[in-house]
Amino acid sequence: MDAVLPVRAIRDIRRRGRWRCSYPVEVVGAGPAADEDEARALVRAAQEALQGGDLEQALGALAAALEAGGCPDADELLGGLCYADDDFDGARTNWETAFRRHRDAGNLRAAARVAANLADLHGSALANRAVGNGWLARGLRCLEGQDRCVERGYLELAYVACDRPDVAEIERSAAVALELAIEFGDADLEARALGESGFALVSQGRSREGFARLDEAMAAITAGEVADLGVAGKTFCAMLSACDRAGDMRRAEEWTRVVADTVMDRYDGRPRVLHTHCRAAYGSVLCSVGRWSDAEAAMVEAIGPEASTFAFHRAETTIRLAELRLLQGRVDEAAVLLQPYEDRVAACAPLARLHAIRGENDVAAAVIRRGLRELVDDRLRRALLLSLLVEVELARGDLDGAARATAGLAETATGTDVPVVHADAALAEGRLAAARHDHAVAIEHYDDALRALRDDERPLLTGTILLERAEVSAGAGDTAAAVSEARAALAVFDRLGAARLADRGAALLRELGTATRYRPRPVGAALEGLTAREREVLELVREGLTNAEIGERLYISPKTAEHHVGRVLTKLGVRTRAEAAAVAAAGLEPARPSTRSGP
Repeated sequence: MDAVLPVRAIRDIRRRGRWRCSYPVEVVGAGPAADEDEARALVRAAQEALQGGDLEQALGALAAALEAGGCPDADELLGGLCYADDDFDGARTNWETAFRRHRDAGNLRAAARVAANLADLHGSALANRAVGNGWLARGLRCLEGQDRCVERGYLELAYVACDRPDVAEIERSAAVALELAIEFGDADLEARALGESGFALVSQGRSREGFARLDEAMAAITAGEVADLGVAGKTFCAMLSACDRAGDMRRAEEWTRVVADTVMDRYDGRPRVLHTHCRAAYGSVLCSVGRWSDAEAAMVEAIGPEASTFAFHRAETTIRLAELRLLQGRVDEAAVLLQPYEDRVAACAPLARLHAIRGENDVAAAVIRRGLRELVDDRLRRALLLSLLVEVELARGDLDGAARATAGLAETATGTDVPVVHADAALAEGRLAAARHDHAVAIEHYDDALRALRDDERPLLTGTILLERAEVSAGAGDTAAAVSEARAALAVFDRLGAARLADRGAALLRELGTATRYRPRPVGAALEGLTAREREVLELVREGLTNAEIGERLYISPKTAEHHVGRVLTKLGVRTRAEAAAVAAAGLEPARPSTRSGP
């Protein structure tokens, strides 16, 4: 009986130099392999099988190619399969061999393309940027004196976009690569260039234009027009990173589902790094729209023992988890998570917030300015840092510094079509006016900020604006408005689990001489508002079922189950599934399936 030949088994064959394959394999249409030409034919068969989603057949053909004595194409493909299997040592070994064999045979363009893979592997997966730069230089040297070629485009995009802080440079590199891809008819490079340029445009605040390019690239991938699995994975990473930056929950969910159906499921969860980045970026977007418990679960999974060891994504996910810990009031945990990554530009915002929480505002301002120096054209991340700088400068009592930061934020928002950036700019104007005791102007700006968020789901930012508007209303003597807005803000913070902001809202209400929260209804009264379907869902939540399992039990989609669970949490006035289960345990009789007569 033929065995399924795993990637790691092929890698072991390659490392030991034993070309006589001990695994019985069947290669359709291939005779006994005797020379390099035959090996190349087998590699082509492996590539065709991969494109068709037949991993076992591809591995069999590749094993036969190695048995024949191998060729640089076999080494290159094997490196790609090792990479997809999260075997980065195997990828390095085989790609280095492929580079040498291509170069020694005079195939300098092919060697340059392998060098681009090695640059990304070292620079991002293994966190050896100096080594990655060395391979990038080797690839460029291979092309010295060569005519225009598509391989130069692959070198332009050697590093994934989300690992490059200069988005203007990303856009320039992607433009060069796209021109070469179209000129030479390379569908893989075209998709990659569209994805990288789309990410750069979104980061610059041009989200409609950027997502149009990203959607185009993803459509090509899911239509099967992209042959290289690594290219597909990196392009999807660009899409997820753009969704993360812009907080685009709908697009992240939609493309994640489509890619799982058309790519990940075909290759048994490979590339593993793609699955891990999917969970990490999805978790970050969940955090921005206020689904913190789901966000935490996704990010913890993305850095867990079963996740990819890809260094860049693990670092970025840990930083995002630290941001969530700060929002939850778990400051010491956040500090531990951030410590190994304080040199990364992505850590500047949470690190500055950590220092601000500890009262170290001078250090917080210095961290923010370091981030601003690196993120020259990245309008979305600059806006976040400038908004935070306004808070820090006001805490330091430096109104002039706050005014400069506010002006910089307003300039950043100009020409940006991302609502949250305009909301941040209006909020900064409101904070500055409030610090100057100009209550009427401050309230106008807070209202502008709320209007900017009308169609954008940002509960934490909405709650923050409401709370600060309440504080200004209290200062202006409008107690009724202050109480109403503070209670609305407190409801948001309680629902999210934002402990520090909830305490601040409760303190304001106490100062206004009113109850911080309404007296909760008895458990029985809380359950009365649930529909029959919602009571069934709550019972399954109590049993510990996931949304997917609830959907399967009730014959509904996981998305519909998720909506039901969200409504149940809202009606019960709880934040988490665990709290809902506790309410259910206190007063819910087990739901019974409804019976009907007739057809």
